[in-house]
Amino acid sequence: MARDKLNAAAYDLSLFEPQRKAQKESKKKKNNIIKINAKKNIESLRRKTNPAVIAAVSLCTAAVTAVGVWIVCNNVRINELNQEVADARVELSHQANLQDEFQLRIDNKLTSSMIEDYAQGKLGMSQVKNAQKKFVSLSDGDLGQVIRDDGTNTVLDSLKKFFGES
Repeated sequence: MARDKLNAAAYDLSLFEPQRKAQKESKKKKNNIIKINAKKNIESLRRKTNPAVIAAVSLCTAAVTAVGVWIVCNNVRINELNQEVADARVELSHQANLQDEFQLRIDNKLTSSMIEDYAQGKLGMSQVKNAQKKFVSLSDGDLGQVIRDDGTNTVLDSLKKFFGES
């Protein structure tokens, strides 16, 4: 029997019949329009302003802007300094090249014989003679010794060394 009810439900054509007009009209009659006073509506749509929130947002915006400007200024300064360093390196290499060039010119123009002639002719200098040379000899007993103090010796240590050695 239960089986007959299930089979009968499958052929229930009342489910496919058009609905009654009364049910449709009752659904259409429902009115969703709400009338509101215009002034009250405008006031309710306005945002509520909180001075603390405005101040906090303004402060955060100013801080972010200041940090951004600071970063940009520092990057500009770093770029300027890098450019100055590069220019200084170029100038240094240029000056080093000039120095090498001038040194080569000097070396080519001044030979030792030219320097000797200038010293003898213009400055009145002469070569060193053997009579002008003086040799100094030290005896084997005279020796010098450098003592380095590392600062760990006290006054008492110095006195012990002084009286112990003499």
